[in-house]
Amino acid sequence: MGIAVGNDPKQIKVYKKQFRVAFPVFPDKKYEIHALLGSPSTPTMIVAAKNQKVLMTHKGMIEDLDKMLKEIRELHKNH
Repeated sequence: MGIAVGNDPKQIKVYKKQFRVAFPVFPDKKYEIHALLGSPSTPTMIVAAKNQKVLMTHKGMIEDLDKMLKEIRELHKNH
């Protein structure tokens, strides 16, 4: 799931098509969710378990995607 901070549904549709985003993205035009999360820098990734427990956060660009995916898979194996 993605949160599009400052974007409206039309902008999200264009972004999803351009970057082939396969997961749901929700608008946060008024920065309300962004504020609830502590106004993190973008991009910020929050990985949560099904029980809503936050397993990890990552701020900034992902330098090594394979390494990041491996870490996420390991976190989910253990929860």
